[in-house]
Amino acid sequence: MIACSTITCTCIYHFAPYVYKYTLSDIEYLIYQFAEELSGYSCEESPIFFDVCSNILYEQYDNEYSLHIFTSSGEELTLSDLDIPTGKRIEDFDTFQKTESTPIYFQDGTEQYFLIIVQNTDKQSQIVEALNKTIPILSVVILCTSTLAAFFYTWYMTAPIKKVSKLSRQMAAMDFNGFCPTGRTDEIGVLSNSLNTLSQKLTTALSELQATNQKLQADIDMERQLEQQRIEFFSAASHELKTPITIIKGQLQGMLYQVGRYKDRETYLAQSLEVTNTLEKMVQELLTISRLDTPGYTCKKSDIDFSKLTNERLAAYEDLFMQKELTVEKSIIPGLYVSGDIQLLQKVIDNLLGNAATYSGAGNYISVKLWKEFEKVNLTIENIGVHIPDEDIPKLFEAFYRVDHSRNRQTGGTGLGLYIVKTILELHGAKIKIANSVQGVIVSIQF
Repeated sequence: MIACSTITCTCIYHFAPYVYKYTLSDIEYLIYQFAEELSGYSCEESPIFFDVCSNILYEQYDNEYSLHIFTSSGEELTLSDLDIPTGKRIEDFDTFQKTESTPIYFQDGTEQYFLIIVQNTDKQSQIVEALNKTIPILSVVILCTSTLAAFFYTWYMTAPIKKVSKLSRQMAAMDFNGFCPTGRTDEIGVLSNSLNTLSQKLTTALSELQATNQKLQADIDMERQLEQQRIEFFSAASHELKTPITIIKGQLQGMLYQVGRYKDRETYLAQSLEVTNTLEKMVQELLTISRLDTPGYTCKKSDIDFSKLTNERLAAYEDLFMQKELTVEKSIIPGLYVSGDIQLLQKVIDNLLGNAATYSGAGNYISVKLWKEFEKVNLTIENIGVHIPDEDIPKLFEAFYRVDHSRNRQTGGTGLGLYIVKTILELHGAKIKIANSVQGVIVSIQF
């Protein structure tokens, strides 16, 4: 900017002309008028006349023209004193616009003089003078403007580069959440957009990798949990199978060797048969669990009249309820259908009704309700007169878990019934919940 301004000023100095308002034809009449009037003055009075003429040219014609007087030999004289030459000759004004040389004689003399009006070249120097006055101010403006422009241009060029540098450091630190907005279309803008795209793709890839890792870790944890459950299940199954086998073996040995009370073979054969039936039931439940837990197992579903199935199972357990002196209160909405395997759902109802009968005291009643609400089929079975400790409720669906820790066969089954129920309902996408009610224990199922 400084260089360009300097060149501009130099050109103005050398080539900028002044534009005159008046032409030579506008003032030609003055030279004759001045010559005629000057003839009435003496040589000593001429300076007064010349002063009047100069004022006329200055005021009326914006000082664009000046008056000059020469001797007959062509030497210019000063207007204030005709005895003093200026050092110029009439030939020096040949390149300027001027009027014709008009001869004059003063009143008191015989010497001839020549009078001309010449275009004022000093007028042009006013442009240069004005320019000289403005150069200091212009220099300060140019310097300040150049400095501000330099700072702005530096900021404009380096700001996006700093953003790109910051984003690259974040990416190097494995932080791909940064963004570099530039809004530019040059190479820096292309680089910024490329880094933004790379950051987004790396973020997506990292998120997918983290999600995959989390899923893999969850699968590993689930596999470990299942493995631990299998180990615990087989350990419990071995223990549960060992007990009845030991009982049967002891009874058979006692009867074979006629030891003490075992001489009454009929009594202990009947007991052995009862233990064998329990053992058979346990084996069947283990086979059911094995079948349900087989990977890829799917049950054969169809539309089942769940209201009819519930009524049929209640009728099948009517004799057991009568033996236990239990009263059944039922509220079953007819015509409620669910999609499922009828044999598996029958096992669910049988296990729950069997538990209700087993754990209800004589003289109590069982409440069975079936209804539909918000497009969901709900079944509740409540047995009155018994409560489960709160700390035992979350463990009821674990295999071989029984509230009676003595595991007395007279007070409970194998501990697999609720585990089977929960597994079957999960296959049907249903939910089961056990809770203590005001009067007893309630089991809630929602399809």
